[in-house]
Amino acid sequence: MNTYADMMNNLLVLFMVLYAMSVMDLEKFKALAEQFNENLSPTKTEVTVPSESGTATEDSSENEESAQEFDALYEKLKTGIEENGYDEFIELEKGDSFIKFKFKDNVLFYPDSSSMRPDGVLVLQYVGSLLTDVSQYTETIEIGGHTAQTGQEAQITTFAWELSADRAISVLQYLVKNCGLMQSKMSIAGYSHYDPIGDNSTEDGRAVNRRVEIKVIRVTQAGGMT
Repeated sequence: MNTYADMMNNLLVLFMVLYAMSVMDLEKFKALAEQFNENLSPTKTEVTVPSESGTATEDSSENEESAQEFDALYEKLKTGIEENGYDEFIELEKGDSFIKFKFKDNVLFYPDSSSMRPDGVLVLQYVGSLLTDVSQYTETIEIGGHTAQTGQEAQITTFAWELSADRAISVLQYLVKNCGLMQSKMSIAGYSHYDPIGDNSTEDGRAVNRRVEIKVIRVTQAGGMT
């Protein structure tokens, strides 16, 4: 009878704990669990408080690894671009969660065309091979085409839009077909001349504005990896 009574007592405690978990916050539940552990009979059962840190620790570790890989990628890209003499044509920018390549005027394409130059293909192949190496840490790749304002846009309203979009599409197609990057991670945009970074009143400024940008955004949550 004593054993049976102890068992029934423990069952009662269990149901009370389950009820408490459904209506009390975690701090109150911790206090309740400690009280039960202290006051139960000699056959008392330890009540374990659920841990909240397991998944968060794993996610943090994955994010840190991703950030380290991107830091290493940035340094590798920077060194490679300088050693191969591409720093004259490519500007590299790094943020907390992205790396951006700015391909300057006529590096990848012939003037007023979406056809790639042979030497531009070599540059893009080099960048694409490096991006393939860290594909598992890449969330998205955004490709943007840009043109410069020439003063004739009022008469030619669609050419600049088409040119900027076609160049972005050409870069996407090359990276997917020749470098094996996943097209499901990629997006394109044509900005025409509406996102200048230089002065359109000078030829040097217009040359800066005629560009293609590749923005690589790293995975910031473990659940986003593929």
